[in-house]
Amino acid sequence: MEFSVKSGSPEKQRSACIVVGVFEPRRLSPIAEQLDKISDGYISALLRRGELEGKPGQTLLLHHVPNVLSERILLIGCGKERELDERQYKQVIQKTINTLNDTGSMEAVCFLTELHVKGRNNYWKVRQAVETAKETLYSFDQLKTNKSEPRRPLRKMVFNVPTRRELTSGERAIQHGLAIAAG
Repeated sequence: MEFSVKSGSPEKQRSACIVVGVFEPRRLSPIAEQLDKISDGYISALLRRGELEGKPGQTLLLHHVPNVLSERILLIGCGKERELDERQYKQVIQKTINTLNDTGSMEAVCFLTELHVKGRNNYWKVRQAVETAKETLYSFDQLKTNKSEPRRPLRKMVFNVPTRRELTSGERAIQHGLAIAAG
């Protein structure tokens, strides 16, 4: 799987899927609010109808959201905003990777690295996201005779950082995360 980092606004992303967070109770993250504004309230209308509460691990995959260039938006529940800690962040990333892999998205732009995690910086968030993604996708099947392949596995993950100045630390975080995941 290929990882990269970039800085940009969500409305300009042309990808198979954009991943953004939703907090309890039905509160959009700042990036999700931007997408909601672009889509003329489409996302917040779905949340008001009770489609997603924002509890940790809940997911909602939206197709063809109005005025958004991306094919899909994956909303993922992150729990209470002020209580997002390291353990919960890793669980959210793990659920994101599993969902993306199951839906057949070959590439995704992840804005979860812009969430506030208590006492952690963007370097840590990107590195943990890479480590967790590699761990989640790992499957020991050398001894199996019938290896099952996902229909269209996730091949590329782009992590978004808030500013251009953080691109170098994000790239370093990807290198370190890959090295740690490789053992």
